[in-house]
Amino acid sequence: MYLDTAGKVTVGVGNMLPDVATAQSLPFVVRPASPGSDPASPALPATADQIAADFASVAQQPQGLLASRYRQFTTLDLPGDAITALLASRVQGFTTQLITTFPDFNTYPAEACAAIFDMAFNLGLKKLLSTFPTFVRAVRAADWATAAAQCHRLPPISDARNNWTQAQFLSAANGDSDPQP
Repeated sequence: MYLDTAGKVTVGVGNMLPDVATAQSLPFVVRPASPGSDPASPALPATADQIAADFASVAQQPQGLLASRYRQFTTLDLPGDAITALLASRVQGFTTQLITTFPDFNTYPAEACAAIFDMAFNLGLKKLLSTFPTFVRAVRAADWATAAAQCHRLPPISDARNNWTQAQFLSAANGDSDPQP
């Protein structure tokens, strides 16, 4: 577990955990006590109390650290296959929401789709729609130059991430890409 850019307890690839009960619904395991532990040994499932303790420990830490820096405050891990399953489910859910919100989404250039997805995944679709109305109108009109000009998010989103998003829209505006298959 770690804190996201908004200070919310999160796990895996941006999977915010709104409460302890949500964390307890995931298959956390007890991290081996030493790095030299036998990798063939099965990991022990975490108890509800252990998950609650890790959640509380992470929630008390300063936000803004790299995700890996929160490891020292925890004793549990979420196995890779569980992280992958969570991510796949969230990607599918966001894609479905984006297609509903932007009916032409599947015809947009790949770079535009990636940038739209990044913004929706980062902000949440509700916040994207309410906070970026000019951007949303530009996307619906496939006006990638305007989308590029309107896609800047405020800190704690990094300049590098904002620049990447803008570059994706500019690439789409310049016709440097192919539409989604």
